[in-house]
Amino acid sequence: MTLTKSQSKNSTSLYVTKSVRENGRKRSKVIEKLGTVAELKEKLGGRDPIEWAQEYVKELTRLDKEKSREVIVKYSPIKLIQKNEQRLYSGGYLFLQRIYHDLGIDKICKFDFDIDSILSRLVYGRIIFPASKLATYELSKKFFEQPRFEIPILISSIYTGRLRS
Repeated sequence: MTLTKSQSKNSTSLYVTKSVRENGRKRSKVIEKLGTVAELKEKLGGRDPIEWAQEYVKELTRLDKEKSREVIVKYSPIKLIQKNEQRLYSGGYLFLQRIYHDLGIDKICKFDFDIDSILSRLVYGRIIFPASKLATYELSKKFFEQPRFEIPILISSIYTGRLRS
């Protein structure tokens, strides 16, 4: 970023500009208008506006470089990934979880098994990726919070009539 001065017959204006490439052409883009030298003298209480503006531009440049610095991640082709290790999680259900708990649905699910965990997975799963109960259970394993029930418990509950779909 650079400090650009624009002079007219009445005043000198200061701008923060940056060189950018658009469609293969290099051009200068105004990032911020700092004001006129007279206005800045009043705001800064007698401090030299040009000196202040140069320091300000240096600080903006430093912050911009921090934001756009390159991060290099090293991967080893020798290191093997463990089989059946979960490395990807889905967090899309988290906004639904907030609504689910705000409605108090988790408080009305008091049975001899954890129906709250089952019901919440069905609600989140059916909204995010509609599928069967079994597919929803498998997809819920990709959530940050793992299901607190096993499929045999769920199936035996359905067959005994304690859980309706």
